[in-house]
Amino acid sequence: MYEIPIVETRLFIDGQWREAADQLGTLHDPNSGEERTPQLGATSRDVEDALHAADALHSSQVLDRIPAATRAAVLEAWADALDAHVEDIAVQDAISTGNPIATTRTLASFLGARVRSTARQTAEIGDGRSLEAGGRAVRLLHRALGPTLVLAPWNAPTFVAVSKVSGAIGAASPVILKPSEWTPSGAQIAFELLQSALNEHGFPRATAQLVHGAAAVGGGLAGDPRIRAISFTGGLPAGRAVARAAAETLAVVQLELGSNNPAIVQPDADIERTAALLIAGTTRLNGQWCEAPGKVLVPKELRGELVDALASQAAGLRIGHSFAGDSQLGPLAYRVHHDRLEAQLDDYAAAGATVLRAGTLPGLDGWFFRPAIVTDLDALTARTELFGPAITVHGVDSVDEAIDIANLPGGGLDGYVFGEDEEAALQTGSRIRAGEVRINGTFMADLADGSEQTFWGSAGVGGHDPAHGVAFSQGRRVVGVDAVDLPV
Repeated sequence: MYEIPIVETRLFIDGQWREAADQLGTLHDPNSGEERTPQLGATSRDVEDALHAADALHSSQVLDRIPAATRAAVLEAWADALDAHVEDIAVQDAISTGNPIATTRTLASFLGARVRSTARQTAEIGDGRSLEAGGRAVRLLHRALGPTLVLAPWNAPTFVAVSKVSGAIGAASPVILKPSEWTPSGAQIAFELLQSALNEHGFPRATAQLVHGAAAVGGGLAGDPRIRAISFTGGLPAGRAVARAAAETLAVVQLELGSNNPAIVQPDADIERTAALLIAGTTRLNGQWCEAPGKVLVPKELRGELVDALASQAAGLRIGHSFAGDSQLGPLAYRVHHDRLEAQLDDYAAAGATVLRAGTLPGLDGWFFRPAIVTDLDALTARTELFGPAITVHGVDSVDEAIDIANLPGGGLDGYVFGEDEEAALQTGSRIRAGEVRINGTFMADLADGSEQTFWGSAGVGGHDPAHGVAFSQGRRVVGVDAVDLPV
C-alpha cells in the first residue's frame, strides 16, 4: 500500500563515502513488523579514520580561517536545500519512528528555518572583536575548541541532528554526526544535502563526517580525547555513559536526557480542556517525546472527573498506519521499546496500580500501543519516564503538596500547570524546578523569542539557549599587547 524508498546506510569519512560494513541487525517497518533493510554501522577502523581526519583538520586551523560570514552562507545554502527536500525527509522519519506523516512533515518543514537561525547566530557571534585597551592592540577571538561529536536520538532524529550539526558548522568546528542506529535515514539525507553545500562553498573535506552505529561506536567516539565537545540527546543510562567518557577527557558536554515531567492541575482548572491538552501532549511524537507531560497531580476531589475526561479524549484518537493521512497516533518506533513500555505498565499493575487503556488498535501487525492512564499508584513510585502514550494521575491535597511532588528527583526538563487564573498558575509554575514550564498548553515550539531553557537535575547538563548553539563548540581566546605600566 505504501512504497517507501530505501535509503542505503553509508558513511562519510574524510571526504569520501564508504560502505557501512558492520551488520548490527535488521530495521523493520513499525506499522507491520516486516523487515525493511539491514541495520548497519561503522567498524572500529572507520571510527579511527573519522577521528583522525577531524583532529587533523582542527590542528591545521584551516576552518579557523574561514570567516563567520562564509560559514553563515553555507548554512543558508543548506537551509534552502532542506526546504526543497521536506517530503523526502518526512517519509524516512515516518517509517523510522512510526510518527504520523503529518507530524514528520511539520518537523521537516521547520528544518530550514532552524538552520537559518543558526546562520544568524553565526554572523552575530562573528570571529571576534577588538577590546578597548588604551591604544594597545587586544583582540577577543572566538575559536572552535576542537572536533564536535553529535549523538542524535531516534524520536526526532533529523530535527535534532540538523540543529546540533548546524551549530558546530557555525562554530568552525569539525563535526562528526552519529545518528541513532534505529533511525539512520532521515539524518543521512540531511547530511548529504549539507555535504553538497560544503563542497560548493569550498570547505575542507573533513568539515562534517557521518558515522553510523550503536553504543560501541558512540562510546568509542565519546571517549576519545580528540573530541572536545559532545552534544547528546537520549536516555539517562546512555547519557551517564557519555558523561563518564567525557569526564576522562574533560570534553564539554550538552546532555538532554529523560524526564518524568509533572503537570499540576489547579483547583480552578477547566477539566475537559485540561484533559484534551494533556492527551495531546502525551501523544506528541507518539508519546516518544522527552518533554511530554508524564505525572499529573490533581486535587483529590477532581481526580475521578479528570481520569474520565482523559479516557474519553484518548478513546477518540485515531490510531493507525503512520502514512495514513488521518492518523493521530502511529506505532512505537521499534519492538524492544514497545515491549519495554508494556512491561513497565505490567510492573505498575503488579504494584497495585489501575491501568486504564483507551482507543482502538488498527488491524495491523506493527508495534501499536493503546494509550494508558495509570491511577492508584504512589507518586513516589512514578519517577520513571514512560516515554510513550501513557500518563500517571495522582490525587493531592493542596498545590503545595503538588509542587513538592513535582520537584522530586526524576524531573527537571519540563513542567505544566493548568488553571483558569493565569497569574496563580504562573506563580505555581515558577516554583517547579524545570527548564520550561508551560501554562495551559502542551505544545513543542518555544514559548517566546529569547526562551532559554536549562536542564535541571537528572534531566541533563546544559540547555536550549545561545550558549549551547554555535557558542557551545567554541572557546574564547584573548590575544593582545601587554601593558608595561601595570603594578603587577
